[in-house]
Amino acid sequence: MKKSFVLLLVPALALAIYDMKWFDLNHWRAPFYNDGRWGIDITQGSAGAGTWPQPLHNVYVFGAGPWVGAIVGNETLVTIGYNPNSGGTEFIPVLCRYWRQGSADSADRVYKYPGDWPPPLSRFPMAPQVPRSPMELWACFGDSDPTNHISPGRPLGIDIYLTVFGFSDSIARDIFFLKYELANFSGASLNQAYFGMMLDGDIGDFSDDMTGLILNKRFQVGSDTFWVRNTGYLYDWDNYEPPSPDWDSGTPGAVALRLLAAPPGLGLTAFKKLTIDIDPVTDPDQFLTLAGYNYLTGQYQPYDSVDLTPGDKRALLACGPFTLQPDSVATFWFAVIGAPYGEANQPPNERDTTELALRCWWAEQVFPRLLAVAEGRQPTANSSQPPATIVRGVLFLPAVSACLLDASGRKVMDLSPGPNDMHHIAPGAYFVVNAHRRVGRGWTSSVRKVILTN
Repeated sequence: MKKSFVLLLVPALALAIYDMKWFDLNHWRAPFYNDGRWGIDITQGSAGAGTWPQPLHNVYVFGAGPWVGAIVGNETLVTIGYNPNSGGTEFIPVLCRYWRQGSADSADRVYKYPGDWPPPLSRFPMAPQVPRSPMELWACFGDSDPTNHISPGRPLGIDIYLTVFGFSDSIARDIFFLKYELANFSGASLNQAYFGMMLDGDIGDFSDDMTGLILNKRFQVGSDTFWVRNTGYLYDWDNYEPPSPDWDSGTPGAVALRLLAAPPGLGLTAFKKLTIDIDPVTDPDQFLTLAGYNYLTGQYQPYDSVDLTPGDKRALLACGPFTLQPDSVATFWFAVIGAPYGEANQPPNERDTTELALRCWWAEQVFPRLLAVAEGRQPTANSSQPPATIVRGVLFLPAVSACLLDASGRKVMDLSPGPNDMHHIAPGAYFVVNAHRRVGRGWTSSVRKVILTN
């Protein structure tokens, strides 16, 4: 059982529709809310509900959610979508624009495919309409309500659009994907911004969990060699859990969180290991943690890669800094992965991470499926166009300038004639748009799909 919370934040906006729907596909089952939280089941008095591998009810995630921090004037502000000390959130299920108008609506809820899909474009013009996977959830939330922030913190003026994806094939049965679109609705630039994911893992009993980090490591399985990057994970200290309400049976494994893609130039810049007694609770301390500092000492320690003592653990994966201009959107992709991790009663220093790493690599192989499906804002192709070009690190262009767009139609980078280094771009499907010649008041252009493998 999890320790009881002293405080659970109560929703402050009476008209808001606080909604929850379950992601339940293949080996994962977890609740998602339209206030930023996932994993925690607040209908059961704050219980861990991120379970793997189904049909076993083995709890791995007690709760999780995004953290966003930025410098505004001379203040460091942070909005958190899951507070590991209280189980609460500072987001509300209403976008900033609607909250300011006082227009919460019954449409402000979680949408699920198959089911009540798609979200209405009249209310959510940014919402996906065509599903990309056999199971999807979509919700949006904003941070504009000052009464929902722990004093003296205040809103940043941000919205988040979350899409959850799951696939039904065997290679993806232990994986689901999270797409967070961070939108700046504050009217001003957010400088020194950071985006992070807080993962509060309880593997059965909360008191004997451990954390691990795979920042950039090469693995070999048979004749295959692959790299795993930007991955934090939680596992069990002694690899034994007796039957309980939070654990049916079996040898404990690990739950991993892998940052798959972020705005250009960004990777995993911090992995912070925390315990319930040192969770940062003020905006300045939370900002320092997002930025990779030990807020207790002020020392810059971005990667807590060593963990020697079991406890009630949580991990924060973060990337930044970046600047988010007014009315712009930054997109972050994560994979949540369940995997075997050692034999029963095996000490941590004797366990082989290969099985975990292999599933993290599988997540990278499945990821391009999500990027390769049109969603209305990306360039469209016709049957006369050539097939996609495979690009391994460097894209060569003839004497025509172009730009590279991602699958949602957003510009990733400008391209110049000659070689273009693509190693900093996340693998996946992209579109090269070449401008040709002026026709009247416009330009003709061609669109070419490329698959970046790096």
